Amino acid sequence: MATTTTDTTNAATPLLQPSILLDTHVHIGDRRPNATTTAEDAQIQVSISPASPPNRSRLFVRRLNRDTVSLLYEDAQIVSAADGLLLLRVTIVTTTAPSRLENDYFVYSYQWPGRPSLRRLPSPPFPFHDDEAGILPLPVPGGEQQFKIAVLSVRLNGFNLRLFDSASWSWTNVGKVIVASPQRPFPIKIPRNAARLNQHITTTAITLGGEDGTMGWVDLYRGILFCDVLSGGDHPTLVGVPLPLPRRLVDRGAEVEGCPKANRGIAVLDGCLRMVELEVHGEILPTRDPETGHLDREIKNWELYMYTNSKITGAWEDWQLVHRVEASQINIDQAIHDSLLQSGLLRDKMQDGKERKLHNLLTSQPALSLDGEGVVYLLTKAKFMQRQAWVLDVDVKGNKILGLAEFGTDTYLGLSLAYCPSRISSYMDAWTSPDN
Repeated sequence: MATTTTDTTNAATPLLQPSILLDTHVHIGDRRPNATTTAEDAQIQVSISPASPPNRSRLFVRRLNRDTVSLLYEDAQIVSAADGLLLLRVTIVTTTAPSRLENDYFVYSYQWPGRPSLRRLPSPPFPFHDDEAGILPLPVPGGEQQFKIAVLSVRLNGFNLRLFDSASWSWTNVGKVIVASPQRPFPIKIPRNAARLNQHITTTAITLGGEDGTMGWVDLYRGILFCDVLSGGDHPTLVGVPLPLPRRLVDRGAEVEGCPKANRGIAVLDGCLRMVELEVHGEILPTRDPETGHLDREIKNWELYMYTNSKITGAWEDWQLVHRVEASQINIDQAIHDSLLQSGLLRDKMQDGKERKLHNLLTSQPALSLDGEGVVYLLTKAKFMQRQAWVLDVDVKGNKILGLAEFGTDTYLGLSLAYCPSRISSYMDAWTSPDN
């Protein structure tokens, strides 16, 4: 791809929204879409192409050292996002024998006003999964943005904590951390088909921050393990906080399995925990779709449940169900309906253009907007494992669809996490030009 630079000096451009929806897959290539969001170190250059939600904002990685022909950049992902910080992983493959696969980690930082920066971290002395890492911004008035990265991994003897400190620019192995306050027992007997709930498997990390530098490692099915990274001293401990039980188990006694990211999302807004759950009603049919080759899915309806927890004491009662919406009852104005038809989501090309309903669409990966209390983004497809995907902007509180945007077809999503909300746009210059 050709290298491009956006000149925004004399253009009247709209302001960015306080938060954006980042494509978690970082695109590798020569494109540099916006000079005002570009930062580089000795190895790579990273740019953000921002857009207003529900449109996706994209990151681009460009290799600078063309002489290093023995290195191939195979993959790049956003690992964690907090305020004006992004933790990125770039997977590099050496083509010389013996071939090796290595992960490099970078922190992209945006402080307003000013230009972004990019720094490569020292290689971690241990491997870790993306879901195990979170980034914690540290307040430094008038100075360079400082941060910590915390990695909580499961070991045979329990949980192990490792930290990266931007002040010393080094990794520290804190070692084994105990669960000083375990998660409270479940309010119901867990059946065998929901045995997955009996163990903590981290699926994402969240940042509460504050004076204690509280971070949480979330099992979206089970609960959260919180740790005070800044005030825990040499022997920090973990505190367990439960999440609401899955609706499928409570309402229908259905099994709990698979990755919860397809059905649940969590965010921190003003110190309050917010969780959204997507409950899909449907069945797998014995027939195969000629386009995808996968078994057909018949979706009969889907629902969204939104919970809040402002107390965070560890009690089940802390979670309050504040909103519920059923897809078959969601209001769709004419403009949104026309967009849904034009996209093909509500038009079945394989059945002579027969119109679908909103509640027949395949939805997944609910993500909470960081701008409003009742807005949820949904990855939406007409068929299971279809390459084309769209993002629905759902106002759960107002019971309506706010917008629709094509997510793109240049990346095969499969079952991987597609996007993550980020507040980095609130740190960008007003002259940063969003894509339309």
